Amino acid sequence: MKQKIFKSIGIASAVAAASVGYSTVANGQVDAAPAISANGLGDLALVPYYTVEDSWTTGVHVINTSAKTQVVKFRLRRAVDSLDALDFNVILSPKDVFAGEVTDDENGDIYFATYGDTTCTAPIVADGKFKMPDLYKTGAETGYIEIIAMGQPDVAETASPIGTAAKHVGGVPRDCEAVASNFFADGAAGGAVGNVDAVTTQQMAPTKGDGVTAGAAASLNTFEASGDVLKVSYYIRDTETGIEFGDNAVHIEGFMEGPAMSNQERGIFSGDLAGFDFPDLNGGMPTSAVATAAATGAFPILRTALADGNNIINEWSTNPENGVLLNWVVTLPGQYTMLDMPQYLASLADADEDCLTVDGAAAANAANPAAPIPAVACDYRDIPVTANFLATVYDRDELGINAPDGSLVVSPSVPGATSSTLLRNEVNVVSFGGNEIFGDADADVTAPALGNFGWLSMNVASQGTAANSQGICEWDAAAPAAALTMTCTAGAPVLADQAPLIGFAAWVRSVNDNPDASYGRIIAHSKASTAAL
Repeated sequence: MKQKIFKSIGIASAVAAASVGYSTVANGQVDAAPAISANGLGDLALVPYYTVEDSWTTGVHVINTSAKTQVVKFRLRRAVDSLDALDFNVILSPKDVFAGEVTDDENGDIYFATYGDTTCTAPIVADGKFKMPDLYKTGAETGYIEIIAMGQPDVAETASPIGTAAKHVGGVPRDCEAVASNFFADGAAGGAVGNVDAVTTQQMAPTKGDGVTAGAAASLNTFEASGDVLKVSYYIRDTETGIEFGDNAVHIEGFMEGPAMSNQERGIFSGDLAGFDFPDLNGGMPTSAVATAAATGAFPILRTALADGNNIINEWSTNPENGVLLNWVVTLPGQYTMLDMPQYLASLADADEDCLTVDGAAAANAANPAAPIPAVACDYRDIPVTANFLATVYDRDELGINAPDGSLVVSPSVPGATSSTLLRNEVNVVSFGGNEIFGDADADVTAPALGNFGWLSMNVASQGTAANSQGICEWDAAAPAAALTMTCTAGAPVLADQAPLIGFAAWVRSVNDNPDASYGRIIAHSKASTAAL
């Protein structure tokens, strides 16, 4: 069962901790053009859905196809609002593969478990199980995964301290402790180990040796952009039935035009804008002053790329008598970049705090025009989106099933009503005829009377009636001992009804008389403009 997202007193203390000072200089804007990869490789990969609901687990494989060591951010974002539920760094040696799965236990704890994978990580976990912290675990039984290339050494592998330490020798990396030392906070060139800036880290002297001289002393690492070298795939498995299906992640090319080396010790709750919260889907660290580092401002371009074609198209089916179930997953990644995050977190922690949409702020000001402090918008997200199903739904024989005499309708619905529903979350599961695969669905579509399978198209409309309802929020440069703040800019280039959409149809055939013959498959959504349909 999905849990409701309750406001937590624990978050209040975390928000208060964000008053710790951190002196920064604002970064410039991104000048790259992220695009969906045509060859299945990228420097950003998005796994549209993970789940540990019921008996499901979700596996992920990350391949470094390059001849360079790659530093990669691995992050799970919860479905309801994409808050960072779990993240860590993976340091893959050349041609390496990192693999594991999202799972849970009888205590309700959620893990990313590597099951013996030896690839270096930061932090290092002795049992290979990265336990999800409690802070945003509620509601994180489902979500999506971001995998972002943070950078690679800008020298030959044999001259790179981190490359030397991460290199597998006899099947295991040479020195993962030395690798992890690059990700402490407050590193200094030639001094304290850890993160120096977005392009530089200071590495500890190795604790293990095999006669290799590179990195034999405390050493400086410098980084460059990784390029489109990552291949990421995923699978979703039912541990009770053995049914499994999977696909490639959605790969984005040209996302990071520079390195973004952050520390893995602190984050925004400590007032640190060079910590583990970055890089994210808006690019690199918001405060980096290094010209060659990855900039911020990437999400508006990424959002447009993922919104290309305002209709998603896929098959539908509701035929439980034959053991056939089909659910859609509809994910709108990156919505957290459209929030004034300090105010949003405050609203989760305190019932007296609000995070208003543009419409909500306008209504509040109209209701109380004499208020000494006018209400200000905090929420510029696309969600909740209105999902509209095409009036004509097709069966497999090219026959249109037209409203109101048999269209798919959202239940409950009266004859002739518009086939639409709200998708409230960043990750949404849509069932057909109440037949669920992954546990509780977020929306259900009632099957037409004239058939039980076919295909349909769905488009979405972003929330808000104002032209400037959508926007992007950027972190401000922080003054010492001052609380972190953001500035949100509404309107162009973040336009309404360009919501980013990724996902798939999950199709399961259960054979009760012969469970070994049961199977499943994933079919990625296709996209088209309304005019093409």
